[in-house]
Amino acid sequence: MSILTIAWSMCTAASFMLALLHLLLWFKDRRAYIYLLSVMMAVSAGAGALTELALMHATSVDAYRKLIQWENLFVYTLLLPMVWFVRGRLPSARLWLAILISILWTLAILVNWLSPYSLIFTEIRTLKQMPTFWGEWFTLAEGPANPWVHLSNLASVLIVMYVLDAAIRSWRAGDRRQASLVGGSVATFIVLGGIHAPLVDAGVVETPYMVSFAFLAIVLALSYELVSDAVLASRYAIEIRASEARWRSLLTDVQLAVIGVDPESKINYANPFVERLTGYRSGDLIGSPLASLIPKTDRAELAERLVAAAQTGPRPHSRWNLICASGERRSLAWSNVRLNDANGKYAGLLSIGEDITDRLAAERNLQRTRRELERLGRANVLGELVSALAHELNQPLAAILSNAQAARRFIGSGSPDLVQLREILDDIVRDDKRAGEVIQRLRLMLCKRNPKREQFDLRDSIQETLAIAGAELEAQGISVKQEFAQGLPQILADQVEIQQILMNLLVNAMRAVSASPVEQRELRILARSHGADALLISIDDSGPGISADVLPHLFEPFFTTRSQGLGMGLSICRRIVEAHGGCIWGENTEVGARFSFTLPLAAPEERHG
Repeated sequence: MSILTIAWSMCTAASFMLALLHLLLWFKDRRAYIYLLSVMMAVSAGAGALTELALMHATSVDAYRKLIQWENLFVYTLLLPMVWFVRGRLPSARLWLAILISILWTLAILVNWLSPYSLIFTEIRTLKQMPTFWGEWFTLAEGPANPWVHLSNLASVLIVMYVLDAAIRSWRAGDRRQASLVGGSVATFIVLGGIHAPLVDAGVVETPYMVSFAFLAIVLALSYELVSDAVLASRYAIEIRASEARWRSLLTDVQLAVIGVDPESKINYANPFVERLTGYRSGDLIGSPLASLIPKTDRAELAERLVAAAQTGPRPHSRWNLICASGERRSLAWSNVRLNDANGKYAGLLSIGEDITDRLAAERNLQRTRRELERLGRANVLGELVSALAHELNQPLAAILSNAQAARRFIGSGSPDLVQLREILDDIVRDDKRAGEVIQRLRLMLCKRNPKREQFDLRDSIQETLAIAGAELEAQGISVKQEFAQGLPQILADQVEIQQILMNLLVNAMRAVSASPVEQRELRILARSHGADALLISIDDSGPGISADVLPHLFEPFFTTRSQGLGMGLSICRRIVEAHGGCIWGENTEVGARFSFTLPLAAPEERHG
């Protein structure tokens, strides 16, 4: 067998093998049209190699004319998909230039079939036998050139420019691998095949057509890419398996509930922690509606959330109750992730839940304990005022007793003065109401209740607090000055809690001045605006002030300077103030100490009704 036959047959086999590989790749991924373009190129190159081999052994002008027309057609079906192949691999390639090249080559191939002797010749006058350097013979044609051949030559030059421009732009954009492989191989093919073929047509070079050999540059490049992709795929497969093993181990051992939900809102995954938490087996859960795990009252909201997740994505955090196989309900805080398929469409959710049932119970117990401590704090403060409160209650009770005895004497006289008797009864009613008000204020301060915020006048609360402590203030000879700014608006707060703060600070101030001479025992209560949306309340005393080592620890729980103190009063005050959005602090003044705190104002629409 001749060397020419062997060489061109090998070119054909290489091209067809490349075509087969890319055809199989396209069958695996029908959307990857780039593989179809590769198949068209490779099939055309293989068919062109067979045609070139036939041209070498042509024995008649008519046979040579038909073969050269087919050769030009295979070049056209090779170059046209090549242009768009470059566009697919190097997106920076200029679209207008690809369209122009396609038009020029289409016109050229029309001329090829309309001309009697193809795009290359206007006439084939003779065939001549040419020897190779190893002594084998092949056929070449002689005749005048067809001027339309310059159309294809121009298109070939434009292809070189088009490919080099796209490769340079892609290189600058950072895609150097594709720029080197695609740009380099296609440019090499065009330069070798596009220069050599016109020289053979013109008789300058007397060798067989070698377009198919030039295509080997593309075969080598694409084969190298396939091998590289195969190596990378193998490496990625190993990494994916390792990653899957890590994730499987994590999902198996993690103390969190992990549930996968498909687009139909059915469970498609449940990790072992979910089984331990709910008592259900994974096989029983998979395929079941997610709604079957939550209370019926929440299922309508769950359905709405799942629809919203499919459209805009899930809420990043949410809280749901799970119903266990035993009927127990567990509260979980969920973090949700939207899953998409390869097309970017909604493929379900992955939810990771933390069991917070015990934590919520602990928080509720802590809340109850805190309320009890606050009530104990109020009782502790008021306990120190018992003697004064008893004195304040004794006055109206003694007056009631005295008036009641007087009324009995009037009635026993036989002819009572009804006017005086009515006045006595009015005094009894007045004193009774006075005692009732004292008791009511104490009951409110000591009662166990939930906080209730409402708008009220701070001055009224201060006056009520002073009324409770009034007897003790009088007994200790402490004078109180009140300074309220004009037009103070109402505040939005829990009135009983604010009175607790005032009472704590007032009792502390009374203690601070108790060791001072009677004439120097003075307190001052100030209230004024603090910014645009808050009030500032301060209680000053004329005591010795706060020592430097105590000042940083004033509001710490259980910190006290008194042997009988609980150390909770100021800590509770800070908790209440901060819960209302304010702040509290203590400081020394020129004559004593000052405790100040801020409270938010009621909103304008609330203040006006």
